[in-house]
Amino acid sequence: MQLEIAVSKIDKYGVSPGGDTVEITERPTGGLSVVLSDGQGSGEAAKAISSFVVSKAISLIADGARDGAVARAVHDALYARRRAQVSATLTIISADTNHQQLVISRNSNCPVLVIGGGERLVLDQETQPIGTQRMIKPHIRQFDLSEQRTVVAFSDGILSAGRSAGAACEAGALLEKAESLAGRDCEAISGGMLQWAVERDQGRPSDDISVVALKIAARGEGRDTREMTVRYPL
Repeated sequence: MQLEIAVSKIDKYGVSPGGDTVEITERPTGGLSVVLSDGQGSGEAAKAISSFVVSKAISLIADGARDGAVARAVHDALYARRRAQVSATLTIISADTNHQQLVISRNSNCPVLVIGGGERLVLDQETQPIGTQRMIKPHIRQFDLSEQRTVVAFSDGILSAGRSAGAACEAGALLEKAESLAGRDCEAISGGMLQWAVERDQGRPSDDISVVALKIAARGEGRDTREMTVRYPL
C-alpha cells in the first residue's frame, strides 16, 4: 500500500492572508497526519488563530499524543489563551502505521468524505468548533488502514461556494463530485474540488477554501522513495 496526500488552497477574494492553515507532519511511531484549521473571521486575525491551533496540534502529535487527546488539549490551550473569545475548526486525519488505522478527528461544521473500502460516507456528525466552551470533545472515526480509501476534508469555503447565487453546496453534491475524481491522483482530487468550488463562486471565492485529499492506494513495485512536493505562489 502507499499513502498519497495533496492540499489545495485559495484565499477569499480580495483578502490576504487567508484564515485557513494546513500542515502535514510525520508521526513519531510511523505514518503521517494532516491538520486543518479555519480561524474565526478572516484575514490576519483568523490566520493567527488557525496557525496557533495547527502548530499546537503538530507539537502534540510529535510528542506522541493520540489524536483525540490532541484535539482536547488544543481546545484547552485556545480557550485559555484567548479567554473563550474566539473559535476555530480543527480536523485531523492520520494514517497511523503503528496501529494500522486511519483516524479522522473532527471539531468542525464541515463534513469529511470517505470513499472506497466498500463505503461512501459523509462524516457529518454534530460537533463543535474549539475555543469557546469549557468542555468540547472531537468526533472520531477509525478505519482499517489496509483498505484502499480516499478521504476528502475541507474548510467551510467549500460549503459557501455558490451561496451568493443561491446554490450553496450540499453533502450529496460534494460526495458526488469527490467520487467523480476518486480514480485520479490526490493532486487532481484536491485541485478538482477546489476548482469546482471557485467556479461556483464565479472565480471570486466568497471565503477561504482549503481542500485536503488523502488516498490509500496500491503501491507499484520498487517505489520505496518517500516524496513531498509543494507549490506556493509568491
